[in-house]
Amino acid sequence: MAPPVVDALPEKAAIMADLPCKDLLIGASGSIHVTYLSQYLLLLRRQFAQRIRVIMTRTATAMVPPATLELYTDGPVYTDLWGTNDMPCPHLRLTRSADLFLVLPASANTLGKAAAGIADDLLSTAILASPTPVLFAPGMNSAMWNSGAVQRNVRQLRDDGHYVIPGEQIPEVGTGDFTETGPGPTVDQVMSHSWHVLMRRYKEDYWAEATSTPPAPPSGRNGLPLVSTGGEARTA
Repeated sequence: MAPPVVDALPEKAAIMADLPCKDLLIGASGSIHVTYLSQYLLLLRRQFAQRIRVIMTRTATAMVPPATLELYTDGPVYTDLWGTNDMPCPHLRLTRSADLFLVLPASANTLGKAAAGIADDLLSTAILASPTPVLFAPGMNSAMWNSGAVQRNVRQLRDDGHYVIPGEQIPEVGTGDFTETGPGPTVDQVMSHSWHVLMRRYKEDYWAEATSTPPAPPSGRNGLPLVSTGGEARTA
C-alpha cells in the first residue's frame, strides 16, 4: 500500500508561508530571453513568491506558449487588455494586488513604451497603472542596449522612480551558425534585486504606517502605574 501523503500538504503550506513575496506579478515581453523564463519562474516559485501571475505580450506568446508558463504560475497567463469574466480590468486589479511587479525580460520596445508613457497593450498599460515602482530586467543584444535611445529610456525610467537591473553578457538564441551575445538578467541578479526592491517597499510601507500618527508619551492608560519625580508609584 502506498504511504499516505496528507502530511505533505501542511509542510508545503508552511514553506509557502515563509516566502517573502505574497503576490508576484511578472510581465514578459518579446525579448529572445523570454525563452529562459521558465527557469526564472521555477526558482522564484521555490525561493521567493507564494503566488505568481504573468502578463505576456503578443510577441512573447509567439516565442513561448502561455500554457507552458502556466505550469509555474497560479492561474492563467493574461494577454488581453480587456481581461476575462474572472479578471476584468487586469491592468488595475493585477497591479494593485501585487507586492512586486517584475518585467522579465524587458525588451527595448517595452522600455521605450514605459519611458514614454505609452499604453497600447496589457503589459504597457499595467506598467503605467502600477501604484508602485516597477522592476525592469532588460534583455536584448548589445547593439540595441548600447544605443542612445535605449540608454535615454533607462535613465528616464530611473528618474520616474522605477528600478532597472544592469544585465550581464549572456548568449542569446541564434539562427544556424549566427549567435549573438547581449546583456540580460542572470537568475542571481533577478533574485537579489527582487529581494532588495520588495524589502525596500515593505520598509517604506511600515514607516508610513508607523509615522501616520504622532507619538504620545506614556500616560498611564489601562491602569498602568507611573512613577512620579519623587519615586512614588501612582496610577493615572
